Amino acid sequence: MKAIKLSVAAAMMLIAGTTAVKAQSADEIIQKHIEAMGGTENWNKITSMKKVGSMSIQGMEIGYNQTVVNGKGMRVDVSAMGTNGYVIVTPKEGWMYMPMQGVDKVTPLPPEQLKGAAEKLNVRSGMLVDKSAISKSEYVGKDTINNVPCFKVKVTDNDGNTQTDFFDVATYYIVRTEMITKVQDAEQEVSMTFADFKKQPEGIVIPMTMTSPMGVGDIVVKSVEINKPVSDDAFKPGPTDKK
Repeated sequence: MKAIKLSVAAAMMLIAGTTAVKAQSADEIIQKHIEAMGGTENWNKITSMKKVGSMSIQGMEIGYNQTVVNGKGMRVDVSAMGTNGYVIVTPKEGWMYMPMQGVDKVTPLPPEQLKGAAEKLNVRSGMLVDKSAISKSEYVGKDTINNVPCFKVKVTDNDGNTQTDFFDVATYYIVRTEMITKVQDAEQEVSMTFADFKKQPEGIVIPMTMTSPMGVGDIVVKSVEINKPVSDDAFKPGPTDKK
C-alpha cells in the first residue's frame, strides 16, 4: 500500500511537472498573450488605427500623431517648437519631411528603410497578435522587468527578424521587447518597454505608454481612433510642403 501511495505521489509530481513545463512553452505563452490582448477575432476586425499623443526627446515634448491603414500606408506627424514634420510610408513609396532635424524639403526614404517599414503596414505589427507572422518561438526562461516577473520568449518572424519578448507572468502582456538592428552599418540593441494597457471599445488592448532608452523618453498615447475613415491624401506629401 505504501508503495502504491508513493507511486501515485510520484505520478502526481510528474503530472505537475509536465503542467509547469507546458505553462512555460513559448506557443502557450504567445497564445495567452493574444487572448489577453483581445483575441485574434477582434484584431482581425481592425483595419485602421490613429493614435494621438506626445513623446519626450532630450527633455523636449513633441506632439505625436500616427495613422495606419492596413496594406495602404502609415503616417507619423510630429510637432515641436512651432514646426511640423512627418514620415509617410506606403507599400511602394515613402517620404520624410523633418525641418526640426534639418530635412527641410520632402525627401524620399532610402530603399532599405522603405522596405523595412512597408513590410509592417498593419495595425497588428509589433503587437505579436498574429501567429501566422511567426515562424519560430523559443521559451528561454524567466526574468524581471521593472520589478515585474516575466516569461522570456525569443520570436522569429517570417522575414527572419528576431526579437526577445518579456511577458508579464500575471497578465501575459508584453512589457518589454528587445531586438538587434543595424544603425549606420553597425549592429545595435534596440528595446522598447510597454505599460498602461487599456482595453478599447472594440475589445482589443493597447499599451498607452512606451519607453525607449535611446534618447527617447515616454511616448504617451492620449487618444485612439479605430476603423475611422482615412483619406488617401494622408499618405501623400502635402501640397504646401517645400519640395
